[in-house]
Amino acid sequence: MQTIWVSYIRIIACFMVVFLHSVAPLLYVFDELPLHYWLIGNVFDSFVRTCVPLFFMISGFLLLQKDEPLFLYFSKRLSKLFIPLIFWSLFFVFWRTNVEGYAELSLFDFYSMVLTPSYYHLWFLYALIGVYFVIPILRKVVVSASSEILIYYCILWFVAVALVPLVERVTGIESRIDLNSISGYLGYLVLGVVLGNKKVTKKDFLISLGLFFLATSFTAVGTYFLTVNNGGNFEPYLYEYLAPNTIVAAGSAFCIIKYMVVEGRCWQQNRLKLVVKSIGDCTFGIYLIHPIFLYFLLRGDFGITLSAFSGNPLLYVPLTSLVVFTLSLIVVLAIRTLPIVKLITP
Repeated sequence: MQTIWVSYIRIIACFMVVFLHSVAPLLYVFDELPLHYWLIGNVFDSFVRTCVPLFFMISGFLLLQKDEPLFLYFSKRLSKLFIPLIFWSLFFVFWRTNVEGYAELSLFDFYSMVLTPSYYHLWFLYALIGVYFVIPILRKVVVSASSEILIYYCILWFVAVALVPLVERVTGIESRIDLNSISGYLGYLVLGVVLGNKKVTKKDFLISLGLFFLATSFTAVGTYFLTVNNGGNFEPYLYEYLAPNTIVAAGSAFCIIKYMVVEGRCWQQNRLKLVVKSIGDCTFGIYLIHPIFLYFLLRGDFGITLSAFSGNPLLYVPLTSLVVFTLSLIVVLAIRTLPIVKLITP
C-alpha cells in the first residue's frame, strides 16, 4: 500500500479515457453544433489528454525498476496483455459485424489483427506490445543509471519526439538529425521512474499546477485556431500524445496527483485505500469494455439515450462518462470473480 498513489493515478487516467471517448465525437462536427458546445468539448478533451501518458508513466515506474528472468517477465505479460488482446480483438471483430453492422465478416478481419487493432481503443494494447519487448533492455539502463542520466534521457526524448517535429511543422524544414533511436512512448516510462521516485514538494506541486493549466489552455486554444484555419475540419495535432504540450501536461498531472495523495491524509484512510486498490485493479478491464456501454447508451438500448449529444455537453459529457465508468466497473468486478474467465480483464 506504500504506492497507493499509483492506484489513484490508474483510476483517474482510466476515467479520463472514458471521458475522452465520451466527448470526442463532438469535435468532428464543428459546423453542426452551437459554437459554445464545441468549445466545451474542446476544453474537456484538452483537459483529459494526459490519460494514456499517465498509464505509460505508471507502467514505467512499476516495471523498469524490477529485475527478473526473461521467461518469468514474458510469462507475466502473456496473462496480463496477450490473452486479453486476443479475446477482445476477436470479440470486437464480431461486435463490429453483428452489432454495429459495420461490414461483412471476412478472413482479413482475423489475420489483420496480428498488426492492427480491430476496434479503436485497442491501439493502446498494440503500443504496449512494442514497449514490453524493449522493457527488459531498458531495465538494465534504468537500474544502473544515475538520476542525472535518466533526466538527460527524458530531455533528449522530449526534444526528439516533441520539439523537433514541432519545428519541422512550423518551418517546413525536415530535420536530418537522426533521433529515431529514442522516439516513441518509451520516454514516458523513464519519466515515470524519474517522477515516481522524486519527492514532490509543495513548490513542485504549485509549479505543476501552473504548467498543467498553461499546457491544457494551450491545447484548447491552439486546437480551436487550427480547426478554424482548417475550414472547420478538426485539426488534432495538439491532441497527440507526443505533442510538447501533452508531455508537459502529463508530467505535471502525475506530480499533482501524487502530491495530493501522499500529502493528503484524507486519501490515506485504510478503508479508502482498500476500495481504491480494488478499483485500480479493474482499470485495465474498464478500458477494454467501456466502448460497449458508450455504444448502448448512444443507441438508447438501456431505455435511455445518453451521450455528449443529449444536450449541453457541460452536463451530459461528465454524466455519460460517470455512468459508463460505473457500469464498466460493475461488469469487470463480476468477471474477476469467475475462474479462468477473469483472465480477459486482468
